[in-house]
Amino acid sequence: MLFPLWRHRLPPVWLAVAVLLNCKAPAPAPAPPPPAPDAATAATPPAVIEGQRTCMGTLCTIKVYASDEAKAKAAIDQALEEMARLEGLMTTWREDSEVSRINAAAGANPVAVSPETFAVIKESQRISELTEGAFDLTVGAFKGLWKFDEDNDGSLPTPAQVRARKALVNYRDIVLDAQARTVMLRRPGQRITLGGVAKGFAVDGAVAVLRKAGFSDFIVQAGGDLFAGGQRGDRAWRVGIQDPRGPHGQIIYKVELHNQAFNTSGDYERFIMKNGKRYHHILDARTGFPAQGIRSVTLLAPSAFVADLMDTALLIVGVPKAMSILAATPDVQGVIVDAKNVVHISPGLQAKLQKVQDPTDAP
Repeated sequence: MLFPLWRHRLPPVWLAVAVLLNCKAPAPAPAPPPPAPDAATAATPPAVIEGQRTCMGTLCTIKVYASDEAKAKAAIDQALEEMARLEGLMTTWREDSEVSRINAAAGANPVAVSPETFAVIKESQRISELTEGAFDLTVGAFKGLWKFDEDNDGSLPTPAQVRARKALVNYRDIVLDAQARTVMLRRPGQRITLGGVAKGFAVDGAVAVLRKAGFSDFIVQAGGDLFAGGQRGDRAWRVGIQDPRGPHGQIIYKVELHNQAFNTSGDYERFIMKNGKRYHHILDARTGFPAQGIRSVTLLAPSAFVADLMDTALLIVGVPKAMSILAATPDVQGVIVDAKNVVHISPGLQAKLQKVQDPTDAP
């Protein structure tokens, strides 16, 4: 924020000049010392100021390191409101959201959307191309068939049911018109979901609000999506990588963040266990079934949106393809725990990690 600089003009001062030959003007009296600050006026030392609310199906938390508590709380409230606004555009749990309107108009007509929704869908299409269709927004067609949310009753779909829905999955059926800023699904019954990418975009939206308000030292988190700005006093923000088979809060590595996103996508948050096999919410669009081969992917990236897009996509494609994509993307670094409990670390991140323990070996 720019503040105007006002020029303060003092009233003219007439200096008396001694007219007698040996007369001198008296020396000015020394200025009185400034009063010592009392406890009420002393500067408040910086501290972590926190706010949170439920949004995007998880707990959204913002921490700001600052000395002006009132200003920080106001900025946190604005940032959380921005996350809620973006959720309102992209959720499928509200019939009036832009994504829900796109789905309702599938096979009929294009739907005009906001710049934010259009940008998220357009970039998701690029990742679909990169992963040869493994990552695909049209897996929204499986909604209600795979039940991992509030509808989770422990049941699994039959292979025939999966095949029937899979016929509606094809990211190339998402038609974008940049000039009109519209989105259309070619066939009736098709659905998209932004559940794998919208949280990262919302985190970046909150980051922009905080920076506009003048704050540079903060953390914004929505579930497994996080961005750390600046640092916490004289040290960096420190975060941990969750053990995908350990209890909540048990970590396998620590890492310091410097104006980076830190996102994790894993098979351990929303899942069903049947006959010793884990069925989780991240679907491989090529099969219609939960992705196999990786337990968790944690990425450090320039933005939460980039990290959110890529961690989901890399978990689906498997270790060899995921590591090759990381090698070709130097500003994104990652830690992958595969299905055999082997840890894979991209070269640029190895020296930055502090190992805490090996991941737990369990189904």
